[in-house]
Amino acid sequence: MTTRKPISWFLTEQGRRFSFAVVTGTGLALTAVRYTPHTFLIDKYRDFVRYYSAGKPVELSEQLQQRFNKCLDILNLSDVHKKIVKPFSVYGFDLFHAGSTSSRFGVQIGIPVNFNYKSLVDIEKDNLQVNQKRVDLTTEVGSKLSEALILPEKVQEFAMCREILMTHNNKIMFESAYPFMSIFLVYNLSSYLNKKLNLYAAPTALRSIMYSITGLFGVGIYFLFKDMTEVHYEARTDEVLSKLGPDFIESGIIFYEKLLARNQALRELMGAEGEAKYSVFGNENYGLRQPHIALVHRKQFFENIIKEHRGETSSE
Repeated sequence: MTTRKPISWFLTEQGRRFSFAVVTGTGLALTAVRYTPHTFLIDKYRDFVRYYSAGKPVELSEQLQQRFNKCLDILNLSDVHKKIVKPFSVYGFDLFHAGSTSSRFGVQIGIPVNFNYKSLVDIEKDNLQVNQKRVDLTTEVGSKLSEALILPEKVQEFAMCREILMTHNNKIMFESAYPFMSIFLVYNLSSYLNKKLNLYAAPTALRSIMYSITGLFGVGIYFLFKDMTEVHYEARTDEVLSKLGPDFIESGIIFYEKLLARNQALRELMGAEGEAKYSVFGNENYGLRQPHIALVHRKQFFENIIKEHRGETSSE
C-alpha cells in the first residue's frame, strides 16, 4: 500500500494563478467600495445622506450658504478649490464630508438642520424627535438637548471650516489603499508561512488556524492604519483652526462642549442604545478601536491653548 503525499491544488501553477486572481479581485473590490463613494459616485453618496422633506431634498438657506462661502474665504482656499467644495443639507445633527480637494470630483459638505436653529421656538416648530419619539423640551434632558443644538454663528463657522479642512488632504487616497495593502499582506504572509513551515503537508485544520490568525492580523493592520490616518488629520485640522485667531479657539471649546452635552442628552433619551453608543462624559464608545479623537480631548486641546495664551499674557 502506497501513501500519496498530500499536495494542495493551490501549489500548482493553475492554483497559484487562481489564488492571485481572487486576492487581487477582492483587494480591488474593497478598494473600490471605499474609493468610489468619494469620487465617481459622490453625487449618489450625497443623495443618500441628504435631508429630505415631503420626498424632496431640502435646500440650504441663503444665510447658511453665505456663511459657508465666508468659511471658504477664511481658509484662503484657491478659486479652483472653492468651485469644487459644495455644501448641502444633511440628515441628522452631525456634519458630513465626502470627497477630497485633490480629486476632480470635488467635495460635498453636509450641513445639519440644527444650523438653522436660532432659538427654542425654531426647535419646537421642527418637532424634534429621538428614536421616532417626540422630545419634551420642557424636561431637564430635553432642555439640555435643545441648548446643545443651538450654535452661535461663530461656532457654526468653526464647524464648517473643520469639515472643509478634513477634505483638504489626500486622506481618502490613503484609506482606499489600505484594504488592498492589507489583503496582499495576509496573502504573502500566508504563502511564506506555508513554505517556511511546510504547512501544505500538515493537516487542513492547522492551515485553517494559520489562515485565521493571519486574517485577523490583516484586519487589525487595516483598522490600525485607517484609525491612525483619521486621528492624524483630525489633530492637524484642530491645529490649523487654532491658528485662525482667538475667536476660533473659543468657538472650538464651545463647539465641542455642545457636542458633549448633546451626546449626554441623547444617551439618556435613547436608553440602552444611548448607553452603548455614548459614555457618561459624552464621548462616543468605540470599544478596542479609536477611529476618532475623543471629543473631550479635542475640547481640551483648545482649552490648553487658551491657558497658554493667558499664561504668556500674565508673564508679560
